[in-house]
Amino acid sequence: MLRLLFLISVLIVSYSCGGGGGGSGNLQKVNGQFVSSYVKGLKVCTDSGRCSYTDSLGKFSLLSPSQTPHLTFYIGSLKLGDYTLKENGEVINPFKLAGDSQVGDKLAKIIHGIANDTSGTKELIDLTNLSVSSDDLGNDSLEDAVKSGKPFKISVNNDYYVEFNGTDVELCRGSGTCETVNYRQWLVLVYMMGDNSLSNNAKEDLQEMASVNYTPQVKLVAITDFSDSPDEISISNDTSGKLESFSFPPDTELDLSKEESLKNFISTYVNMYPSSHRALIFWDHGDGWRSSRFAGMDSKPSDYLFMFRVYNVLNQLKNDGITFDLVGFDECLMGMVEVLYDLKDFTENVVASEGYEPENGWDYTKVLSYLVQNPSSDGYTFGKEIVDAYKQTYGNSGSLGYTLTMTLFEKNRINEILSNLENLANNLNSYNFPDFKSARDSSTEVDSNSPYYYVDLYTFANSLQNKYPEASNLVSLINGAYKVVIPGGDGKELHGLSIYFPSSSQEADDSGFSCYKVDTPSVCQFGNEVVDGYYNPFAKTNWDEFLESFIYYSGE
Repeated sequence: MLRLLFLISVLIVSYSCGGGGGGSGNLQKVNGQFVSSYVKGLKVCTDSGRCSYTDSLGKFSLLSPSQTPHLTFYIGSLKLGDYTLKENGEVINPFKLAGDSQVGDKLAKIIHGIANDTSGTKELIDLTNLSVSSDDLGNDSLEDAVKSGKPFKISVNNDYYVEFNGTDVELCRGSGTCETVNYRQWLVLVYMMGDNSLSNNAKEDLQEMASVNYTPQVKLVAITDFSDSPDEISISNDTSGKLESFSFPPDTELDLSKEESLKNFISTYVNMYPSSHRALIFWDHGDGWRSSRFAGMDSKPSDYLFMFRVYNVLNQLKNDGITFDLVGFDECLMGMVEVLYDLKDFTENVVASEGYEPENGWDYTKVLSYLVQNPSSDGYTFGKEIVDAYKQTYGNSGSLGYTLTMTLFEKNRINEILSNLENLANNLNSYNFPDFKSARDSSTEVDSNSPYYYVDLYTFANSLQNKYPEASNLVSLINGAYKVVIPGGDGKELHGLSIYFPSSSQEADDSGFSCYKVDTPSVCQFGNEVVDGYYNPFAKTNWDEFLESFIYYSGE
């Protein structure tokens, strides 16, 4: 419980680990923490030979002439690996140590195996009373041996041994029986901004998440901001398999629209629960590139999680080595080229809806049960299940009155879409403008009753593909994406991906084009709302220039 309260405090208060102080001469105190579960008794040394041991929280402190020293970690006499601190107080885990998810997974399994933990469920790995030895490693560290695929055995207290066979890790006891050592494969983070009209839906989705029996290989953490009850943090229990929810103090009001809140949530739990694969799911109302205006909406005035804030946070986290196998949006209208652009450098896959979603959104029982039963899935396979579950849930929902879509885009496809879109936009001139005008006029607008002017990119490109190879490529790329399209009463022809496309100066004025084309942090105004530091990352492309030329040629 004390640990939980500490983690919650990280989300409420801006937290930073202090600098130097102490020591003698030019030496300063350097702090850090090693986590693969908490690891106690891990030896930590600087290049100058000063050493320390991690405590019961995995924390260590030593003296160094630099706040970012090169460190070497040891389990007893065995060298685990090396790491250079990026900042004082940094949290280090096997994945960060190795710089590779697969090698980090093996190192985590070895650490747990040495502690006689085959399930990977121990919260504290205590190495202090263990005697370890290996005749196979020579001068290699465990990290180097795993990277090279070199088999080895580690004897522990002359009682049992941990064996790496080149591909996997086993714990073998004196009886001659060996067990595979397991470790967490997935961390799923859900960022639920429910302080709005969807508050009850948030509670229903948390119930769906709670109906899943979790295993140690899949850790779920959801933070939820409600409008009518105390905000919560929910964490799956590795031992019981249950989702445990803890309320914040009644006088605590989360503001999940802040960059600080999103960054602290992600970094805290990625460091606390290191894993081979990570997913980040945004849950809220969505509004497309206007989610370049907000990807999440809080009920308090002006509390919007603008997409530039999401971009800023993910960019900072990438510098810390944190990226994702999947980013998903359980929100309306987020299946846009602009959103894919904002995320392309931070995740391997994106799953989102081009159109509107029903208030019930995703079926988390289906989605998470699949992952628990298939923890070796990669990000693309997990994304396919999200699409499949959406189809199973809403496949016969034509009576909703609007067309439903859910589309999975892998990084390579995103980059190819962006490249072909830019090349297509470069073709526009005064002579061939009629081609583009005809294509825009015949394109499907995702919502023709609202001043969004989001156009289905497939229908736009399809009208141009006979004249422009880039348009033909776009048609193929969108058509080949893994998706579901469920026809609705509106009869919309949607194909899973949209783009902002006002066709006249009036439409541009009505839909915030002046902010859309801002590519460096500025003061921007949406109606009566003034946003400081706003920019649209997608404006780094040539699409806004294309729109300006298109509107100019149209003379409207």
